[in-house]
Amino acid sequence: MMWTEAVKYYWGRHNNRVKNNTREWMRLKIWRIIGYLFANKFMLRVSTIICNWLTIRFRPTQEFELIFKRVKPDFVFNCSHIHGLSADLPVQVANKLKIKTGVFIFSWDNITSRGRIFPEYNFYHVWTQDIKSQLLKLYDGIIKPNQVIISGTPQFDFHFSKNHIWSRSKLYAQIGLDYERPYILYTTGMASDFPHEDLIIEELIYHIKEISASNRPQIVVRTYIKGISKEMLSLMEKYKDDADIFFPENLWSEKWLMPLYSDTNVYSNLLRHALIGINTASTVTIELMIFNKPAINIGFEPPNTDLPGYTKYSRHINYEHYRPVANSGGVFIAKSLDDFHYGIDLLLNDQSKLIGNQKKFISKMFRKTNLGHSSDIIADSIFLKTLANDEK
Repeated sequence: MMWTEAVKYYWGRHNNRVKNNTREWMRLKIWRIIGYLFANKFMLRVSTIICNWLTIRFRPTQEFELIFKRVKPDFVFNCSHIHGLSADLPVQVANKLKIKTGVFIFSWDNITSRGRIFPEYNFYHVWTQDIKSQLLKLYDGIIKPNQVIISGTPQFDFHFSKNHIWSRSKLYAQIGLDYERPYILYTTGMASDFPHEDLIIEELIYHIKEISASNRPQIVVRTYIKGISKEMLSLMEKYKDDADIFFPENLWSEKWLMPLYSDTNVYSNLLRHALIGINTASTVTIELMIFNKPAINIGFEPPNTDLPGYTKYSRHINYEHYRPVANSGGVFIAKSLDDFHYGIDLLLNDQSKLIGNQKKFISKMFRKTNLGHSSDIIADSIFLKTLANDEK
């Protein structure tokens, strides 16, 4: 119904999946025909009501009723509306038992890139006013303005924590960097979304290697743990003994695909002490802006590749949630390989060039939201909603 850039991407992936497979191609066509019938607000509302009723009617367990009746909670909160369908059933059971519910819209792109929110909640926490407006527009007549709380995101809270501030020397010792030299931080995307990203990192390495040794910055590549390609692993092996290139270990839980708490210290200080940050149009750009660090986005395709249209890097700059960032003047958008080299040289010579626009953008995006205290805002809000129940 929205036909966003993210939807076009998934559409293209499915087209590629069924290529040369007549049976799967026909299945996909049938599902899309059915999908067209539901691509309007009325039918989405009807199907959501039916889905929620069927979920309760044919629920596989009565365990949540037993837990809620024993614990008697005043409020049931879902920390992330997209991570784990297993959260939907307890929320719907809570709704059935007339227990108040709340949810956090996990990321700033979720309204335009993720599926419909099926369980209904009493309260919705979102990052910004713009996300609130998107949510109310998409769920017009279902969600009311007083149900949506602007809280910022706990994802950035640790950047403002005094306990997370490391000295430059401590970070350098942790990673094994040369203290006498600055570093460029490259953060990769998921391999399935950004194929052949290793080729762009190779180009970055070649360009930096051309700088005289006395002025040459180091390169720190932070890989995306959820999707590392074989080519990226080969690149890590190739440069493992290079004094200019570092691939720090990812401190993650493989079981839960979550960073360890110790990783928040490393990541926050990698941003804090970087000379320049480079990424493929990701949330990292906002974090670099918070730290007033020069940011470069990859808006061109890896050299010597012929990517299908749906997976081109240049498309990500135009995603609905990302356009304001790209147009802010607070990030350098490299639209070609030559542009990439030019941007690196430009920002190496003047790290303050983008700061003014970065400050304006962060102020406009988050407005009066108290960054660094989002988890407190959410916790206080839940407490007040619970207190309202007690008073009644």
